[in-house]
Amino acid sequence: MGKGLICCLIFLFSINTYCQQWREIREFEVGPMLNYHHTSLYVANDIFYDDKDGYSNSGFEPNYGLGIYGIYYLKPKIGIGAELFYDRTTSSELEDDNHYNSLTLLPYVNYDPFRRVRNLYFGAGIGVSFIQEAPEYGSVVKEEDIRVITVPVKLSASYRIRNQVTFELGIYAEIMEVVMDQVRRNALFFGMKVPLNRVFGGYRY
Repeated sequence: MGKGLICCLIFLFSINTYCQQWREIREFEVGPMLNYHHTSLYVANDIFYDDKDGYSNSGFEPNYGLGIYGIYYLKPKIGIGAELFYDRTTSSELEDDNHYNSLTLLPYVNYDPFRRVRNLYFGAGIGVSFIQEAPEYGSVVKEEDIRVITVPVKLSASYRIRNQVTFELGIYAEIMEVVMDQVRRNALFFGMKVPLNRVFGGYRY
């Protein structure tokens, strides 16, 4: 009887300790995100040059992405999140008033694979973009070939300063063309995410 009571007490103590640790490592972040985008188009050459075949990246242009994000850290090394942001894509081959505007919802996963290096995450995600505005390509592109919904993917590396800010570097690319068989948008980006709920929530570092 005594041994059974001791075992029960040890078991309850272990559960309580685990729950306390679990509460400490569970963290939810939500707040604004701001990206600097270096955008380009992977495009069929005959769109801009009548006498060329194949595909190439058009020139890169500086742009931006602005939105909100949320991420839930199941453990210190794993986070599941989503981004909702508005972005603009231009290219040096397009006229100044020709550009893409889109609203993107992109779920993603962050993972820290290191034992001794903390808060450095590698991420990947896939989502959906709703095209709000598209450039005019003239007669070389049929209107019915311009998609209003595309599928972007994201690969990134980020450094998280807990309860303060996350800095992120990565790429966005489309696996479904924005113009069927002719144009894909892509971007290199540097971003910043601020967890407002934790910055103003009295959380310690």
